[in-house]
Amino acid sequence: MKKIAVIACVHGNEQYGLEVIKLLPSSFSFFIANKKAIEQKKRFIDTDLNRCFPGKKEGNNEEKIAYGLANVLNEFDEVLDLHSTSEACPLFGIITKPDNEKIMLAKRLGLQKLVIMSPDYASGKALIDFVKKGISLEVGPHERKENVEEAVDAIKALVEGCGAKETSLEIYEVFDIIRGENKKPLIGNFDEVKEGQPIAVSPDKSTQKAPFDFIAVLVGEKSYNDVVCLACRKGRQSWR
Repeated sequence: MKKIAVIACVHGNEQYGLEVIKLLPSSFSFFIANKKAIEQKKRFIDTDLNRCFPGKKEGNNEEKIAYGLANVLNEFDEVLDLHSTSEACPLFGIITKPDNEKIMLAKRLGLQKLVIMSPDYASGKALIDFVKKGISLEVGPHERKENVEEAVDAIKALVEGCGAKETSLEIYEVFDIIRGENKKPLIGNFDEVKEGQPIAVSPDKSTQKAPFDFIAVLVGEKSYNDVVCLACRKGRQSWR
C-alpha cells in the first residue's frame, strides 16, 4: 500500500486544509506546516515556505520548517500539498518535473485540470520539488466553504481508486508570466484569452491588454503584487 501524506497550511493564510484534515480517516498521515503563520493569519513569517526547500537546520522560521518536512516527507510515496487561491477557480493540480506517474496521480485524484510549472517559471524550491511524487492542489477563493468538500472528494477518489476512470484530464503548461502591478483582473482562471483582449485595469483606470493568446491561471493572486496571472498553453498528455 502506498504511503500518502497530506500537507496543510504551507501558507498560513490558506487554512481550508485544516478542515480537510479533520475529515480524513485516522489512517492518513498529515502535517500542519506553518503553525506560527496560521496563528498570525499571515502567508509566512520570515520567507515564503514554498520557496525555501530543502530549508536549513539553523535557519529562520520557514527554513527550519522546510528542513524538517523535507526529511520526513521523503518516507512517503505520494504527497498532497493543499493550497487555495485569491480568485475563484475549480480544484486543479500543479506539478513540477512532469512524468507519467505524476500525470496518473492527478487522474487518480479525479482532477479535471493539471498545470505543469516548467523550470523557467518554477522556483525549484517548492515542497513538491523535494518529495518522491508530489502535487499541489489549488482551489479558491480562500474562504469558499466548498473548497473543503472538493479536496476531500479528491483524496477519497485517490484512496478508493475511482478517480482515473471518471476524469478526462486537461493539461496546461506555463510558458510566461503576465505582469502588472496592483491591477484588478478582468479575466478568470482558465479563461482562453486572445491577443489584444483587456485583461486588467489599473487604479488610474488604464487597461492592460493581452500581448498574445494564452490560457490564464492563478489570476489575481494577492500575494504577488506585480503579477496578473500565469500564461499557459494546452500541454501534451504523456511524459517520460
